[in-house]
Amino acid sequence: MNLNNELYTIVEEHDNAVKIQLRAESEIFKAHFPENPITPGVCQVGIVEELAGMLCGEQLSLRDVKTLKYTDILRPSAEDVDVKFDKLEVDGDVVVAKGTVASGGQMFTKFSLVFAKET
Repeated sequence: MNLNNELYTIVEEHDNAVKIQLRAESEIFKAHFPENPITPGVCQVGIVEELAGMLCGEQLSLRDVKTLKYTDILRPSAEDVDVKFDKLEVDGDVVVAKGTVASGGQMFTKFSLVFAKET
């Protein structure tokens, strides 16, 4: 499933960071949870996967989770969300991505993930 334009839209891309806007009207938020929407952790990983692939010019799939820490609940709001890659390295058939998901100075997720290039 492509989450871009369903769960989020890209606002701006620069260097190894992408600013996105979560789409409050997404079906995902209607199901998770209608009265109190939150962004599921698996969707956050999916967003990171799609954005890392976009920046590397590759289709990726999750291969390994080195570190994944959710520090706060990410809700859809009027504020943009920054997905910053402190490390985005292509090594053969894998891509190593380390970084954060944050908004307005508040960190929501810290990640260190390994993705496989899809052939």
